[in-house]
Amino acid sequence: MNNTSIQMGTTMVGGLGFGCYRVSHTDLVHLEAMRWALAQGVARIDTSSNYGNGGSELLVGKVLASTSTEERPTVVTKYGYVQGNALDLAKAQAAMGIELPDVVHISDTAWHCIHPAFLEQALATSFERLGVSHIDVVLLHNPEYYLQVAHQDGIDVTIARTEFYRRIELAFQWLESEVDAGRITSYGISSNTFAYSTDAPDFVSLEQCYAIAASVRGEGHHFTTAQLPMNLIEHGAAVVLNQADDTTTTLERAVQLGVQVLVNRPLNAIVDNDLIRLVSHPMPTHIVHPDDVEQRIHALEITEHDLVNALMAERSHTERETQLVQESFKIAGTLCQSWSKFQGLPHWRDVRRAYLEPRLEAATIIAERSAESAAVLSYLHDIHHVLDDIDVVYSSEENVSLEEFRTALAEEFGMDIDTPLQHIAIQALRCTEGVSNVLVGMRRREYVDDVLCVLEMPETTYHRDTWLRVAEQLARLSQ
Repeated sequence: MNNTSIQMGTTMVGGLGFGCYRVSHTDLVHLEAMRWALAQGVARIDTSSNYGNGGSELLVGKVLASTSTEERPTVVTKYGYVQGNALDLAKAQAAMGIELPDVVHISDTAWHCIHPAFLEQALATSFERLGVSHIDVVLLHNPEYYLQVAHQDGIDVTIARTEFYRRIELAFQWLESEVDAGRITSYGISSNTFAYSTDAPDFVSLEQCYAIAASVRGEGHHFTTAQLPMNLIEHGAAVVLNQADDTTTTLERAVQLGVQVLVNRPLNAIVDNDLIRLVSHPMPTHIVHPDDVEQRIHALEITEHDLVNALMAERSHTERETQLVQESFKIAGTLCQSWSKFQGLPHWRDVRRAYLEPRLEAATIIAERSAESAAVLSYLHDIHHVLDDIDVVYSSEENVSLEEFRTALAEEFGMDIDTPLQHIAIQALRCTEGVSNVLVGMRRREYVDDVLCVLEMPETTYHRDTWLRVAEQLARLSQ
């Protein structure tokens, strides 16, 4: 192995990395958060060519442009998804008879490809977005899509796996050539199925990928990194025996091979297609009662009706202006029947951000131009407070539903009984043998500060036996 790898047999207690899944170069809050994280010592940024249709890489490029060479973090990016602008280009080329080889058609809006023809194009685009001529780590992004589609198409698993690893080998040959050209330092794979059991049709074997790299280049190969999801609920990487003839876990094998493991989704567990946020939400000092929230919403619905009438009476309006006023002042009216029926906190926050916030902004603009400005601003003040209290109601429900789980895990991991769930989640991963880095979404400066609190917690080392007890706790609590 080259000198970027961790020595075989050493305990790899992970650090923290800035995950860029939901960041954009157009959001100054994200820009400030990333700069703040680097200033606090976060030394790894993980992005991908398809995140935000390239907006994630553009944000990283903005930060790198204002960062000295000595202070630059390790940058990881990923290739495989053909989406957005890349998909438009691929479709246009296909229409001219220039098709990408080995393309996997996931859907009408997403293809997948790890053929060098696509990888070359993706790397060049990353250089432009990042403003660099060299990238530290390049990962093949979820190549298991081929296996999944092959399984859906009824292709024999053995035949599919032979073809899959042929594609991996072809990609590795290209990646090694890019190392030789000085354009990347090392490479690896990001896969959601590294921790699956060996009989899963889309299982990706870490040791087999490592062996392919060795066959391509010998002991001097540059396959250094594996990325996979892991959290307090999805912890297969620490407990599923799928390596060395089903005697060893993925994390244990990574230590033996000297492969660095980057963990993603530390706070987002996906169970039966449902998202579980592994976070303890802070509660306000005042008590929020659902009945009080409902009464305030109904009162604000009446206020909205009166405001629309007053605004329409000020002057004549065009049909478009009338529609704008009516749409802007229907927040409480919309919430009357639905505010308590959202599918948890993430759903509520999505609705607030996508549907309600634009109407609040429009109402603010209307207030600035109206003789009813004071009344509108008073209404907006009350609406903001009731929306915040709805947030509290859903946050409180999440806290209660996860409280027994949180306290059980705090005890299991030997942490203070009052430790917030997100700190338990991050610290448990950071201190697990085999985990090199925990990638956390830190889109706001306050998120960065909250995540970095774990650095003040006492460090220990967790192994397979600890995670097996966590699995037992989960089984008990789910009964």
